[in-house]
Amino acid sequence: MTTGRGPRIALHLFLVWATMTPILSMLGFALVLAAWDGGAADTVPVLALGVPLAIGLLTLTGLPVADLCPMCGSASQRWGWAVLVFVLGTPGLLAGLAAYDQHVSLGSAGTRVALTGVPYVVAAALFVPSRPVRLGALASLVAAVVYAATAVPAIGS
Repeated sequence: MTTGRGPRIALHLFLVWATMTPILSMLGFALVLAAWDGGAADTVPVLALGVPLAIGLLTLTGLPVADLCPMCGSASQRWGWAVLVFVLGTPGLLAGLAAYDQHVSLGSAGTRVALTGVPYVVAAALFVPSRPVRLGALASLVAAVVYAATAVPAIGS
């Protein structure tokens, strides 16, 4: 990274986390309430409103790095970037939920809420034009997979 890019990239990744953590926490809570109240069919309207809202807000996080990140250069490119980040981050979120369901220790409630936005930060970091940032994202992804692979089998024994 050249001088001056690092803080803006860090701000960008922080904004992704700060946006997705509360949005997805609220979306998850709304999904639970909708399913509890009316079953799985009632979750469809929640998803139909929540997912575009999350992607729309995620699109705004690309504004500070519009000149640094090639995928955030224009409004349509930012929208495509946000969709990709959402699509790539959601399996990580679902993997975290599956790990929690298998009683893998993910820390306190506050830690679990903070971890909600991490898969989206990792996905966003993969699109940052900086080799150290992308390598860090891949390293954190590998570390999460290794942790899950070693923690989950120990539960059954």
